[in-house]
Order: sequence, then structure tokens, then C-alpha cells
Amino acid sequence: MQGTVYHLNKADIRQSKIVNTDISETLAAGEILLSIDKFALTANNITYAATGDIIGYWQFYPAPAPWGIVPVWGFATVIASACDGIKAGERLYGFLPFASHITMRPGKIKPGSFIDAAEHRAKLPPIYNDYLRLAPDTPANTRAEDIQMLFQPLFATSFLLHDFFMGENCFGAKNIILGSASSKTAMGLARLFARYASPDRTVIGLTSTGNKAFVKGLGDYDQTLGYDEISALPTDTPSLYIDMSGNAQVKRALHTHLGDAMVYSCAVGISHWDQFEEPGDMPGAKPAFFFAPDHALRRRQDWGGQVLQQKIGTELIDWAKEGMSWLEVRPTHGMENAAQIFADIRDGKANPQIGHVISLDA
Repeated sequence: MQGTVYHLNKADIRQSKIVNTDISETLAAGEILLSIDKFALTANNITYAATGDIIGYWQFYPAPAPWGIVPVWGFATVIASACDGIKAGERLYGFLPFASHITMRPGKIKPGSFIDAAEHRAKLPPIYNDYLRLAPDTPANTRAEDIQMLFQPLFATSFLLHDFFMGENCFGAKNIILGSASSKTAMGLARLFARYASPDRTVIGLTSTGNKAFVKGLGDYDQTLGYDEISALPTDTPSLYIDMSGNAQVKRALHTHLGDAMVYSCAVGISHWDQFEEPGDMPGAKPAFFFAPDHALRRRQDWGGQVLQQKIGTELIDWAKEGMSWLEVRPTHGMENAAQIFADIRDGKANPQIGHVISLDA
């Protein structure tokens, strides 16, 4: 059987290649072979690539040096099984490689889930090793599945960020500034701040000039500013900055303008990977990195994993019902087209109103 995999140069994510592979259907005891049905591509995948060595994303699906395989979120079908309790024909959802096939070794098998118990994944964050098993009688709902792929991983970060900052009373901040306000993580976080609004807080979206109208039209930001309008922010109001892009120039500009009014500065993503650098010493609070899996682990211990997932899922479903009329899901077929979409997102050419869903069946 023939398959394909997308390889990215770990040292320079502008370099990539598509590799044809021979897929063996001969499995070791306990293994399953998956055919990847569809997956989403978002700025989140750029962050995975940009932080692959720092956080460990390249370790999930090893490739020969200097190449790495970018993880994606999607749905897959079991096409062969040598594992008791998992049958061919089952569908699942979870963390997958940018590829057509993958072999896994299920462990902790439950009616609705399992983990990939492969040895090289044992020390990696548990949130990425859990796979949701779909019941055979689950009705097909293409729109719901597309939203799950596009938003669930990002919205989980939005939920965890909101939970963290609410638990800390936003560190006393009255202005909540979200960088890269058109990103899905920022939109989800703005939605939660708006849903659980506090009258003494203002949620401000920072975005490019071209995205200002879109961000303002979402209705979840109290104020929308372009990156060239940072000087309009008041310097006498305690402010919290949540950085989704990793753009060092924007971070320096904010810290310099706000000074001691910057009471907390939080780094989350690196969608502006080509503008990421260590910002150096700056006025105001020292930037702190938020690693969502660590906070998720704390909440799993507090609430249990199932309750955490239910809370995230309920909030996402409500948002999908009430606030995603702007979203156009655009299906794309084939690895060559998928590679071009990844390049467009990497190069900042993506339209935030379009959600890209990839299938490799053509």
C-alpha cells in the first residue's frame, strides 16, 4: 500500500518535501494501522513547527534528520488491527501526523477512548496522547466534525487561559489585550471573556489593519486596534497582554508604551514565527510562557479528565451555535494542495474567516 507524508525542515520551516511511503499492513501484536481521513490546518500547526524542538512536538512522529513531521488534529479510520479491543472500521479523533497513515499501539483502552502507548510517547504531555473512539452509531455531522478539528485544540487553550486568568483575578488588570486577535485561540478567549464579562474589564483586540473590520464584527472585543495604534492605549490602566503571535516588535512596543501599567505579559503562541526573537529587557512585567498542557494536567487532577473535556466541549458547542456564522469551511484534497495551504498560513496569507480541512483521498 502506498502512502504520503509531509516533511518539514526543523531548522528552516520554509523548506519542505512530500515523501511517498510504503505502508505495511503486517502489524506487531497490539498495533493498529490508521488511514487518516481528514485534518485541519491552522496557525496552531505553525506554532507546533516553530516550537518543535523547544516544547517537543517533533518527538511525536519522528522523521530522519533534518526533517520533522508536523502534528495535526483530525479523524482517522482503523484499517487493520492486531490489538484486542480495537476493530478494523472504527473511527477516532485526536492528534495525528501530517500524513496519510500512522501505526499506533493502543493502551488504557476504554469504550470511548484509548492512548497511544508507543514507548517514544510515554513522557510526552498526556493531553496529546488521548484518542476519542467514535461509537459505530454516531451520526455523521460534517459541520460539527470540521469545527471540532479547527477549533477544539485551540479552544481548549482558550478555555485553559480563561480559567487561569479568572483564577488569578487577571492579576488586577482592567485592560485585557489580546495579540493576533483574529487567531482562533484569541477569538475563543475573547468569546469566553465576553460571555463571563466583568463590567470593570475591557477586552482589546490587537490585529493587522486588514483584519480590523473582521475582528470588530465578531462582537466579542470591546475595542479593536491595529498594531500601529498601540499608542492609543491608556498608560494609567493596569493591563494584561496575552501574546498569541510571538511578534517581538509588538511586544516591545506594548511594554515600552505601557511601562509599569503592564502588570502581566503572557506568551502563548508563535504564529508570527518569522518575527519571533527574545525581546530583551523591557519595562513592565517580565513575559511568562503559558503551556496549556501543564494547566490542563492541574485541572485533570482537580476535576478529572472527562469533566474537563465536557466543560471545554460545552463551551465550544455553545460558541458554534451562537457565534460562528462568519466561518467558511473550505475542504481541500491531496497532499500537494495541503502543502500549499500550510505554506500560505506560515507566510501570513490565510484568511481568518476560512477554515481549511484537508483530506488526502485525491
